[in-house]
Amino acid sequence: MTEEILFSEDGPPFDWSDAASYKVSFGPKGALLATLPRLWTPPFVLVPASVLTHSENWKHLALGKAFIARARLMAASSGLIVRSSVLGESIWDRGRYQSVIVNAIGKAFKAKLHDAAAEVLASASGKPTALVIQRYVKAQSRGEFGNLFRISKTRDQWELSTENSDGTTFRTRFNTQRDEAAWASTELQIRTGLSRERLFGSIGAWLNNVLLRGRQRRINCEWIAESKRVHLVQIDEEDEDAWGINPFQIPIAAAHSPSATRGAFLARAEGQSLQHWDKLKVLDELWEPEASHKPVLFFVALSDLVSAGQGVAKRLEHDFATLIGPDNIVVRTSVRAGDKPPNLPRTECLQPKAAAAWCLGTLKAFECAGSDLDGLAFVAHRFIAARASAWVRADPQSPIVEVHSLWGLPDALQYCPYDIWEIHVRTELATDYPEYKSNILVPGADGVWKYERVKNELARALSIGRREAVELATRTAAIAERIGGACHVMWFVGCVDRHGTRFNIPWYWTKAHDIERNVDRANYQLLTISDWNNLTAFKNFRGSRWRQAVELRPNLNLLRDMGFIEAVGRAAGEHGVPVILAGSTLAHAYYQLRRTGCAVVTRGEKEHSRVRQSTIFGKLIRDKIPGRIAQRREAEITRAVPNEFLKGYLTGKLIEEAMEVRGADGRVEKTLELADLYEVVRAWANLEGVSIDEVVEAANRKRAKAGGFEKGIVLLQTGILGRDRAAIPESDRPIAHVLARRISGSSYEIPFSFFGFMELDQPRLLTFEDSGVRLSIKLKSDRIEVQLLEQSEQLELPIDLASGQDSSAKLYSETVPLKKQPKRSA
Repeated sequence: MTEEILFSEDGPPFDWSDAASYKVSFGPKGALLATLPRLWTPPFVLVPASVLTHSENWKHLALGKAFIARARLMAASSGLIVRSSVLGESIWDRGRYQSVIVNAIGKAFKAKLHDAAAEVLASASGKPTALVIQRYVKAQSRGEFGNLFRISKTRDQWELSTENSDGTTFRTRFNTQRDEAAWASTELQIRTGLSRERLFGSIGAWLNNVLLRGRQRRINCEWIAESKRVHLVQIDEEDEDAWGINPFQIPIAAAHSPSATRGAFLARAEGQSLQHWDKLKVLDELWEPEASHKPVLFFVALSDLVSAGQGVAKRLEHDFATLIGPDNIVVRTSVRAGDKPPNLPRTECLQPKAAAAWCLGTLKAFECAGSDLDGLAFVAHRFIAARASAWVRADPQSPIVEVHSLWGLPDALQYCPYDIWEIHVRTELATDYPEYKSNILVPGADGVWKYERVKNELARALSIGRREAVELATRTAAIAERIGGACHVMWFVGCVDRHGTRFNIPWYWTKAHDIERNVDRANYQLLTISDWNNLTAFKNFRGSRWRQAVELRPNLNLLRDMGFIEAVGRAAGEHGVPVILAGSTLAHAYYQLRRTGCAVVTRGEKEHSRVRQSTIFGKLIRDKIPGRIAQRREAEITRAVPNEFLKGYLTGKLIEEAMEVRGADGRVEKTLELADLYEVVRAWANLEGVSIDEVVEAANRKRAKAGGFEKGIVLLQTGILGRDRAAIPESDRPIAHVLARRISGSSYEIPFSFFGFMELDQPRLLTFEDSGVRLSIKLKSDRIEVQLLEQSEQLELPIDLASGQDSSAKLYSETVPLKKQPKRSA
């Protein structure tokens, strides 16, 4: 740790392991910058926070003649840029504090530098701050590159962004596993024939394998380029700060259970009203008749409010207060059942007075617009508190149901990254595609919606679990069957009742729209549109639109504004520019954009649905099994084999069924497994042209002659006795030990009885000591799994199945008891 001013040319770069101690003096920005090769950064000077804290030290050291002379020399003719390095700041604070450029030409250089430093320190609002003073480089291009956790699970995957002078941003991703690390002793140069991905790939390789060697850290670098030279001007370490929230620990309020059913205007949704209004009809369409946890909704037709006379506001406010509660009131606009226009006016969480005022103000707006008030109603309810939300797509013609989920309010699914589940409903086979989800949309203490940042370590966690995904898929598939067509259903996931029981609420549905998957997802020059001003700037754009794309990220006040979304879509379509959308393809925004005719590039959508749980069997099955597989809506490949191959398959099936008879529990299961074994014998008899009656008759004859197998007599050994022997000596080996012996060289003989004593899915380890070979053998229901082990492994409960007495080799078997696996039926 040092309290001295540090000029970059005065010493070699810091080692990364020492940077933590230097942060105490120079702050993270300064300390980490000093770890980079000196030829990769513009010359800089670091002024520690302790010098700046005491004005006398500041005047003596940093504003002294020697310092000013060196600073002026470092600035040359281009000037300096003064930047803060706040002690304790993190990567999440980037862009929060001010930077000031100082012109080195002319007089009063010292005063300019002092004023710039004072301005930068003021932006830190009194926090202990060091200064980073660098030679100012006028950038011809600039940007960032990093391997942050949001980019990939692996450190070798990087994202490069380039900010263009026309306001667009170009982003591309690359992998550095095959890149050679750049040389720290040479400048970073843009060369003909060397792509930017490979230039920055070499830098990334150096950062990962030299600077951070042996450390699992993620970093982000800012860069600028002048002419052919690239400079790194800042490096940040991704860390977990204290401000991110844990979505799993957000308290969820219990569902609302009102006792009253009617007020002056608001009435509980039930009876005929459920068939009249679209946002009420869903209670019948989405819920089974006897289902529990149905949400309680209230409604009022707009025409009733118009004809109510005086005192409407007070009476309506009283309704909200008595029927729904003192706060967290949500009011939505509904139309007649059958129509489903998306994103109609609605509120965030309001108190009764504000809810009444909103209703009357919205009513006035509809009147001014000449809307048919008889076809409109307000639907009110208490805010639906839930851990997460989802849009689910089901089609009666498809066995796969797709689930898109995200923590917090469902409106965020229109524009934010999300997780995808693909569920095969009949088998409950679930495939998940987790995505990095940096933000969650939640209501604040004042009821106003806001985005909160998710803890970085949790951002890739699945927002809903497998059990929830399967339930949503199963119930949505049933809804699609009732509706009679493909649909998208919106869900609240992880609600809680007053007893603490968790449940999920289907909230709204629309007919399924087509999703364009074959779109060009190549790199684009991005122009972000968040509000009407951005849209105007896009329309007035005068630069090249080659590979240009619009990145749609509406501000919160435009989140549900369909007019804004349609305007963006129309403008993009007119200029032949695609819209980049991070949100779900099942939600409203995607549908509205597609309606305008523009091309929509979805970041999170999977181009192809993969074949899941593909299992290779190669086993003989009963004749009606393919039909049962089809009933489960699974795909299969079967082939009828000729008789010469069928004998081989019957041999394997006989062993398989015999093993299952031995492993069966209880009389009923054993009877069923013996029936399977009998069926194999019957099939073999038919194949050989022998009737089963002939087989039984032959068996009875052999039984009368040689007996059956009921007494369990095991032949251990035979031999011709000498004159002095009356019998073969008894062995003290336990009867359950299986005899094995070496035949010759490295050849061993293991009887079939060895496998008869094995349990399914429980490995046995065979050790051939003289050969140095170890085999792990696991008996599966229809095959044998063999693994050659090169190194010794410690397994429990060794059992010596010693070799025959005439063999010098030793054969050992070890087994580890495992939980019995359920049988997979054929």
